[in-house]
Amino acid sequence: MKTQNSERVHIGIFGKTNAGKSTFLNYMTGTDTAIVSEVAGTTTDPVRKAMEITDFGPVLFIDTAGFFDKSTLGSKRIAKSLAIIDKCDIFIYCLSLDEDFEILKEIKKRNKPIIYVAGKQDRDEGAKIYEKYQALSPITIDVRNKDDRLKIFAKIKNLYKKEDLTITRNLVKSGDIVLLVIPQDKAAPKGRLIKPQVMTIRELIDKKATAIACDLDSLENTLKALRDKPDLVICDSQVFKETKDLLEEGIRLTSFSILFSAFKGDLTYFIDSVRRLDGPLERILISEACTHPPIDEDIGTVKIPKMLRKKYPELKIEFNRGDDPIDYNRYDLIISCGACMFNRATMLSRVDEAKKRNIPMTNYGITIAYLKGILEDVSLPE
Repeated sequence: MKTQNSERVHIGIFGKTNAGKSTFLNYMTGTDTAIVSEVAGTTTDPVRKAMEITDFGPVLFIDTAGFFDKSTLGSKRIAKSLAIIDKCDIFIYCLSLDEDFEILKEIKKRNKPIIYVAGKQDRDEGAKIYEKYQALSPITIDVRNKDDRLKIFAKIKNLYKKEDLTITRNLVKSGDIVLLVIPQDKAAPKGRLIKPQVMTIRELIDKKATAIACDLDSLENTLKALRDKPDLVICDSQVFKETKDLLEEGIRLTSFSILFSAFKGDLTYFIDSVRRLDGPLERILISEACTHPPIDEDIGTVKIPKMLRKKYPELKIEFNRGDDPIDYNRYDLIISCGACMFNRATMLSRVDEAKKRNIPMTNYGITIAYLKGILEDVSLPE
């Protein structure tokens, strides 16, 4: 299975206009992914290129539009570059002779690894850049020398330590039998499972556990057919209560959404925040990482709002999709999806913003379990 971009380490390439960012991207990936030109402002939208770094793993390089861009669309380009910052796990900063380090101030606020690059070593300008910024210990890059890439790869491995996170964490061990209850959402493409289900199944195989899948209608027969009780049942959040009602006492239950709330975000904050549903509530935001058009039975735009309005008929519910910015101060509570389409850095940046403003934030699965009165009976990953 191809590694999805959301599961790759995100490496953002930043710097001023004409600092050589696009040249650097092409050099590192060995492709002509980004257009290179002496004309200022050639890169308009962020350019992404996935690759594999030996003995490190899958990464996603993101080339951003240059700062100090005085072209007509400069401010819009800069806004798009700023939006990339919260997605990055590592920053690469391409130095220029006329640095003002404006964007670097924003980058440093994230407290993440920064690699400084003195490029253009194939020109006279390169030596001057290195000499001017020696105090930053920049890595010199000469695009004529392919081996210079190895210095960047080595620095990435040295600076960034990947979290050893799994989806099921302590809930599953080798030899366990895990039953997956997977109702087929109309939004799921025919013949395919949705991403959280695929990722969970793959992890169960890697953990040497046994994965058995069924839908809600066949759950009862599946349980009868098993010689032993399953060690864990993972269901889609929208059938939480129905699944629980069919399980014998003592069988542990969780949901894909709850697993991903820990895998991508801050489970403790989400659990604490869901109690905000006890009210009073005036306005909430439902935030969806996917950008697919909502359907009649959509969990985020239809099912959860219907459950909420049973308790709060006058509640104002607003929706947010994809990378759309969030005005946190507008809301009493933010309810996020499982964020399978975001990388962990993006989701944690949203959680951090909510915490700074003391805005409660939770997710779909936790919300449904709480409203159904079964959260205390759900197994949570640690």
